[in-house]
Amino acid sequence: MERNAAAAAVAAHETGHAVQHAVGYSMLQLRSKMVPVVQFSSNLLQFVLMAGIALMMFYNNKTVLLIGVILFAITTLFAFITLPVEYDASNRALVWLERSGTLGHEEHEAAADSLKWAARTYVVAALGSLVQLLYFISLLGNRRN
Repeated sequence: MERNAAAAAVAAHETGHAVQHAVGYSMLQLRSKMVPVVQFSSNLLQFVLMAGIALMMFYNNKTVLLIGVILFAITTLFAFITLPVEYDASNRALVWLERSGTLGHEEHEAAADSLKWAARTYVVAALGSLVQLLYFISLLGNRRN
């Protein structure tokens, strides 16, 4: 029977999340508490930012844009809080895979590689969000003559 290291890594990663729930992992709890606020922010974000940029351009009023930046900052914070949750789940997955003997040595290395690269996608997303946030903040700092 041929084993698929990537599939095993994904399954083990989800097991890692289940363990986080069971042990009350603090970053997961914080992330879970933020979900309603992030959902609210995400739903309004694009409209508030567009309106804020328009009001700034035509009326030099930055208040709505500031609200949009605050909403965006919430989603950026959420992206950074997600990082330790995902890395911890991946680490727990690797430990479980090693202890269970589910994979051979080569398959274990492939699973570890899959988990490493999957976690890095969250890093890229968080950094991308931070760059966008800094851009919106820079709009607030621009002065019209």
